[in-house]
Amino acid sequence: MIRKIFAIDLTPCDLVARDRGAHFFPVEQARELIAGNDVDVIETLVTLVERVADDNPESIATNKQNFTRKQHALEEAGARVIRAPAKRLPDGGFKQSDDQRLVIATLSLALRLRPEFVVLAAADGDFAPMVWELRNEGIRTEVLARPQMLASDLRRAAYSVIDIDDVLTAIEGAN
Repeated sequence: MIRKIFAIDLTPCDLVARDRGAHFFPVEQARELIAGNDVDVIETLVTLVERVADDNPESIATNKQNFTRKQHALEEAGARVIRAPAKRLPDGGFKQSDDQRLVIATLSLALRLRPEFVVLAAADGDFAPMVWELRNEGIRTEVLARPQMLASDLRRAAYSVIDIDDVLTAIEGAN
């Protein structure tokens, strides 16, 4: 049986799902589709950005409630949630650390569990060094993304690319 880890950069996956008319990326259904026959998805990792709330008690409470609600839904879907708190920048914007946290968690878990594959739902070139390191360790990475949005360095590092729209179409057809 082939063993895989499924690592999801949730923010861009949710954007693709919304672009197709869904409310969110269907983590559980995507994992089931990836598993298919003779595949054991041994872990599903999902980054969840904790947004920066406005500096008032009501906003802070609402932000925490929304985060907790989404975290529980993802855990119910079988995912291990990686909390990625955002930080406010001096210019009023914010920065999130979800890519770095997903890289660390995925690489650490893959080196410990030694799956044959990692399925990475992401398109950002920041993931390319991790994918190269996984290849050096004999672990192949399938990247789940829109090919036209996939960073060229991540495409070169990947074992294969799976079009996220094809996966979402298959999920929609199964429902």
